[in-house]
Amino acid sequence: MSTTNTATTWKSVLMWGLVIAVLVGTAGWMAVSCGADRSDAERPVTEDEAQLLAGMRSRNLDSEPVAVRMTLPVEGEQLTVDGYLVWDGPLLYARVPTDDGSQQLLQAVPGLVASHEDDPAFDEVAVPEGDWSPRRMLAGGAAPAQSAFDVLASSMFTLAAGRDDDPGYLAEHATWRDEGLVDGAQVETFRAPIMVDSGTGAASPEALYTLDESGDIRRFQVNTGGGELASVDFLREIEFDPSGLERADLLGGPPIEPSEVDRDLSETLAEVRTANWERSATVELEVPIGNDQVATGHGLVDWRTMTAYLNIADTDGYRLLLARPGGLATQATDSDELPQPLPEEGWETHALDDEDVTENFGSIETIVYRMLEMAAREAEDPDKLAEQASLLRVDGGDEPVYVVEFPVAGDAEAAAGQSAFRYHVAEGRLVKVEMMTLYGVASGRLEHEEYPMVAIPWSINEKIG
Repeated sequence: MSTTNTATTWKSVLMWGLVIAVLVGTAGWMAVSCGADRSDAERPVTEDEAQLLAGMRSRNLDSEPVAVRMTLPVEGEQLTVDGYLVWDGPLLYARVPTDDGSQQLLQAVPGLVASHEDDPAFDEVAVPEGDWSPRRMLAGGAAPAQSAFDVLASSMFTLAAGRDDDPGYLAEHATWRDEGLVDGAQVETFRAPIMVDSGTGAASPEALYTLDESGDIRRFQVNTGGGELASVDFLREIEFDPSGLERADLLGGPPIEPSEVDRDLSETLAEVRTANWERSATVELEVPIGNDQVATGHGLVDWRTMTAYLNIADTDGYRLLLARPGGLATQATDSDELPQPLPEEGWETHALDDEDVTENFGSIETIVYRMLEMAAREAEDPDKLAEQASLLRVDGGDEPVYVVEFPVAGDAEAAAGQSAFRYHVAEGRLVKVEMMTLYGVASGRLEHEEYPMVAIPWSINEKIG
C-alpha cells in the first residue's frame, strides 16, 4: 500500500508560509503607506539605487548569519525580540517575551514555528535538544503577538534569494525615502515591494528597506497587520560563532544540499530493505499532529511477520496500535507499557479497504506503515537507484549517517530534496525514517535487535493480517 498521499511534501509547507505572509501583509501596509507615514521627500530611485536594491537579496543569501533585534507593535505596546537569522536555511532563532513575564525560545522556518522553554543555550548561540513543540505559521486563533511574529518572520524570509531581482522593475516601483545613520553606518531607506518574485508585475505589499553604502540591509520595516510598522535591525557588528544554529529535528534538522549518490552508496541503498527482511527492530516515534501537539510512541517492528506493535501517547492519552498489511487495530490503555502477550479482547479493527479507514489513518499510521514497507525480499537495482536517489547530507563524524531520499513502490515523483520521506542510513542499515507533515517532521528511530515474534490473537489476525 502506498502511504505518500497522506503526507505533504517539504516544499509545499515551506512555500505556504511565504504565500500567506504576502496575502496578510497587503491590506495592512497599504493603509500605512498611503497615510501619514509616507514621506514628503520620496522620489523615484536612480538607476544605481535600483541596481543596489536588485542585488540585496542575493548578497544576503551569501552572507554569514546575523544577529537581529525585532520590534513588534502589539496591542499598543512594543515587543522587543532578540535573535539570529541564518539567511540560507532559512532559520530564525529568537528569545521571545511571554504574557506571564517569562521568556521562551522560538525557531522559525517558512511555514512552521517551534517553541521551547527558555534555555541558557541561547546565550551561547546554541539550540537545546528535545522538547520542541511545532505549529503552523499564521494558524487561525493565534494570539496577537504570535500573529505579528509570524508575519514578520515570514517577511524576513523573503530577504534572501538565489539571484538578483529585476532592476527595471524596481526602478519603476521603488522610491527613495530618506538617509541617516544606523549603528553608526551611513544608510538610505527605500520603499519597495516585498520581493518574492518582483518580475511578475503582480500586486505585492510594500516594505521599507534600509541599506548601507555596500548595499547590505541594516533595517527592514513592514506592517504586520496594525497601524504601526514592525521593524528588524540587522546587527552586523555583533560577532558570534554560528555553528550552533541548527534547526530542531521537528523542523527538519540541519540544512540539506541534494546531490547524486555515488556507486558505493547506491549499492548500499540497494541492500537497505533486504537487510531488514526476516529481521526486527525497536522503534521510538515522534510525530507532530497539531499546533503545539506532538505524539510519541515506542514499540516494535517485526519484518518477519510484517507487524508493527506500538504504544502511542497523544492528546487523548495512551493507546496500543497494531499494524499489519491488511489493516490496523487499536485499543485504549492507561499506561505507556507495551503488554506482552497482546491483549485478547478490546481491539477496534479497521481493514485498509474499509470505506472509513481514512478517518483512522493519520500521520502516525502513515509513518508506521512506511517503516513496515522498509523491508523487501529482493535487493533493488543499484544502477536505477543511482538515477533516482539523492544524498541530502552526511551527519556524524567517524561513523557517518547518510541522509537520503529514494522512491519506494507507489511513491509520487518529487524533485531532489522534496520527497515526503527521508531515510537515515548508517553502516548499511536503516536507522531513522522521517516524514514531512503539515505540522513538522515526524520521525521513527530504529534500533535493530532480534526478539521473539509477536503472537497476534487469531480473531485480530484474520481481520488485519
